[in-house]
Amino acid sequence: MSRVYVLAADKELPLCNFQESHTSYSGGYSVTFRQGFKVEPLHYYRRAVDELGWPMKPFRYEFVMAKEETDLVKLRAYLTENFSSGEVLELWSVWLSGDVDKKRPTRFQGRLADFDTQALKQFLDAEEICFDITV
Repeated sequence: MSRVYVLAADKELPLCNFQESHTSYSGGYSVTFRQGFKVEPLHYYRRAVDELGWPMKPFRYEFVMAKEETDLVKLRAYLTENFSSGEVLELWSVWLSGDVDKKRPTRFQGRLADFDTQALKQFLDAEEICFDITV
């Protein structure tokens, strides 16, 4: 099983990468990981998402973010910069398990102005969910 966060829109969007590398050292080994907000094409999981057959807007991107205020600020700035007032986008949190007969997740509707830290936490913690957000 894999979880993927999908940004779906009615138009093509620019990609962005605000991730930073962090390295930790222990016992003579180093581990480097990347953390932060990023929007990239939905390539690797595209087929699995398509096979679900859920009604999603046609332009789909995978996005990465953490439950941090800085990532929320970057997400909101990205959406404000790339969508006009009144446009609607979808944020999906989906578990890909190979079960194409599972029910579509609950959809919530709201305004970008109301998408705060609590809403982000709800989105990231939910097993599966969709937020329809009006900019």
